[in-house]
Amino acid sequence: MLNELRELAISLEKAGIAVDNLHPNFKACPNYLTFWVYLDEQGNVAGIEQVPVSQVQKVRKWEKANGVSFPALNMPPLFKAAVTVTQEQIKDIKKRIDKGSEITAEEVNAITGACEILWDEVTTNKNGVSKQPTIEKLTDCLTKPITDISILINDPPQSFIAIKQLISRTRLITPSTFKEQLIAAFTQTINQSPNSSLIDAMFFYGGKLPTNFQIILELSDRSSLEFPANHQEVQRWMNKQFLKSSGKDSRSDFDAFGCNATGKDSKFPPVGFKNALGNVILRAMNQESPCQARYGMIDFHSFPAGEEARKGMKGALEWLGNPERKGKTWCDLSRRMEKPMLLFAYPSVIPQDLPDLAGMIGDVEEDGTEPNDELFSVLSEKITAALRGAINETIDCEIRVFVLAKMDKARTKVLTSNRFSAKHVIQSAQSWQDGCRNMPAIEIRCFGKNKGDKAAWIKPLTPFPAEVIWCLNTVWMRQGSHAEGAIGFSVNDALCLLLGEGFELKQTAGRSLGTLVLNCSTLLIALGQAYVEGHVLKTDRKYSKQTLLLPSIFGLLLHKLGYMKGEIMTSAAFLVGRFLNLADSLHLEYCKGVRKGSIPPQLVGNALMATALETPEKALSMLSQRVLPYQAWARTVKEGDRVGLVKTFLKHLGEVSEQLKDATLPQRSNDADKAQMLLGYLARFESEKN
Repeated sequence: MLNELRELAISLEKAGIAVDNLHPNFKACPNYLTFWVYLDEQGNVAGIEQVPVSQVQKVRKWEKANGVSFPALNMPPLFKAAVTVTQEQIKDIKKRIDKGSEITAEEVNAITGACEILWDEVTTNKNGVSKQPTIEKLTDCLTKPITDISILINDPPQSFIAIKQLISRTRLITPSTFKEQLIAAFTQTINQSPNSSLIDAMFFYGGKLPTNFQIILELSDRSSLEFPANHQEVQRWMNKQFLKSSGKDSRSDFDAFGCNATGKDSKFPPVGFKNALGNVILRAMNQESPCQARYGMIDFHSFPAGEEARKGMKGALEWLGNPERKGKTWCDLSRRMEKPMLLFAYPSVIPQDLPDLAGMIGDVEEDGTEPNDELFSVLSEKITAALRGAINETIDCEIRVFVLAKMDKARTKVLTSNRFSAKHVIQSAQSWQDGCRNMPAIEIRCFGKNKGDKAAWIKPLTPFPAEVIWCLNTVWMRQGSHAEGAIGFSVNDALCLLLGEGFELKQTAGRSLGTLVLNCSTLLIALGQAYVEGHVLKTDRKYSKQTLLLPSIFGLLLHKLGYMKGEIMTSAAFLVGRFLNLADSLHLEYCKGVRKGSIPPQLVGNALMATALETPEKALSMLSQRVLPYQAWARTVKEGDRVGLVKTFLKHLGEVSEQLKDATLPQRSNDADKAQMLLGYLARFESEKN
């Protein structure tokens, strides 16, 4: 990953894109429930105000030791409800506030009087180890970080004087007084402007461990200054001062990238993502893990990288993972792969307008049974236009792709890293679309997205690569009514199906087709009968989108294996599936006309599909006897509003029968035969829609 990030840093520099270079101890605030705490000139709490979620992570804090930070502090609630009665009273007040009902100051005072002050209590972590009381942690936060900051920033210019004033006022605070003033400020605020968020900050009222909230110290008279202490301009200046004060080593040797090696013996800076990955350490070779020393080198000796290169790599990864570039340079695969996982993709020549490259290669957050399957096509067209422009600039333009996954809380692993020519990506995207259209006319009856929407006939959707793996890792059972996740295919398989070629692609496509037939035949057989009956097949809601993805995936995999649409629709296996479906349609009309609408759980063709998938000749032999009564009825029926439809089914049965007469049926079906048979069972003529 380091090589990829180094190359990206160079590409960004060539494109004139500046990335933020942040001091490792100057960290973004976590997305907790957060309140401004305003300090007056004497260091007293002058008021509090909730910080909007959109602003929280724009504020940075100095945090050298975990939990000891400034000007933002993570703290547990002020009070702890020790008895059940008090806990229920707090929950009741919170519900009333959410409903807009009034609460009185007497009620709040009575509850706080019945609670213990949590900040004075010695707590334990998940492992049962005692932690210092919050009041002691507060003492550390109000002393150690501001000492570090004062040394590093010296005297700020007048525009940024607010941070110096905030430090001066913080030095006047005593923890016990601050605690009492904060309690009074929260109590006054909840009495004047009730808000359920205030309840969560004030009270710990159930659960194993209290959930932290966050306070950010700020000047009460901030409006009289050019910039408040936590303004982004102030923090940008502070970051520059922090960076200037670090890395004083004057050595001029070179690191592994040919850059200045100054700082090579320090730890790699973490990259904080605001998504599934959280904090990512760029590289770790800790000497406390003996296995890391198997090559005779450990820590920075195993791969020397100076501060200059490290900052560039950190900035490059932060640029890639910026929330504004979601779908463009990264996409979240976690929901499909059931593991915290991000895919990164970017061109070596960075265009001004980045296309949604990562979204096309991986997945986009688009759930539900949408009637329009053009999303992949639209993305593909935009990406093709952008990449062709890059190719015109340089024939060496390539697409770099890598995937990071969170293996546990501390470890992040590179699952795959590869690069492809821009031309190959364009061709692969077109081939993917051609493959997903490599099937007969199929429509699935589905409910609308919103409650009360009427059911509608929807064409299969073009899947994204991650959705293909999601379907491959799902097992359908109980006649398509239940699904469960499985393990077998990875993100490497997704990239191979989209961008692979040669033997590796054929092998992956063949294994995928066999798994799909095994795992999903039950669902597709049930979908076939549901279509004949005009019903929506009720499936597991979590996996319901797969009913619209699977036909396209079958077509895609057959395409990768060399089976084209024309060949599929004339194959013996396809005709067998087609014949069984027509038998179902005729059987249904017979039940409506002769049995007064009494329909058996399985129609005649549906009941024989499992047999046909293994030995099609045996299934047709059994069907030839069972279908005779329905054929005889169809030839003689003359009344009813569905006579025309019955005659059409009879006609199609005869046509398919003639085609089968000259076809060579396989003795035992292989995976490709089974896939074609399932597509034949789902295929439709316009005249069949009822």
